[in-house]
Amino acid sequence: MADTMDTTTQLQPFTFDLGHLLCTDTNPVPTTTDTDREAILAARAQACAQGLINQLLTACPIHRSQESGDLQIKLPNPTTQLPREKPVPKEKEKTKWERFAEKKGIKAKKKDGKLAYDEARGEWVPKYGYKGKDAGKGDDWLVEVDEKAEREAREGGGKVKKVKKNR
Repeated sequence: MADTMDTTTQLQPFTFDLGHLLCTDTNPVPTTTDTDREAILAARAQACAQGLINQLLTACPIHRSQESGDLQIKLPNPTTQLPREKPVPKEKEKTKWERFAEKKGIKAKKKDGKLAYDEARGEWVPKYGYKGKDAGKGDDWLVEVDEKAEREAREGGGKVKKVKKNR
């Protein structure tokens, strides 16, 4: 039926946007049966694709890449502006505190002074607080014992008893 596109029935030529690899056919589609319409649309799609390839090969510069030796076509900048799904977001209005801080020159406090490098653990830990730098002080595997303090602890405060006895 419509294996080849008759150029005499085409009212307007195709419009091309080579930057987006887009070919647009603005001619109206005739209202016929579904099978005829499918055949007409397939023929128009084929004609659009062929026209796009012809435009690419004639209008765009072709060169060979140095790394792989492949042929490459340099596309021009797109002419059709694509729409956004959502509008451009509006700039947030500053809060009362942000306006005041900007006016007075107040800046946010930096948090980089809260960590210290613990060489024993080999990592950055808080200077103080939970899991801080001094948190692992009681984890030593060897603790030296003061013999005098140990003996006094065993005797149970014998010196105190002697002092009371002497009174």
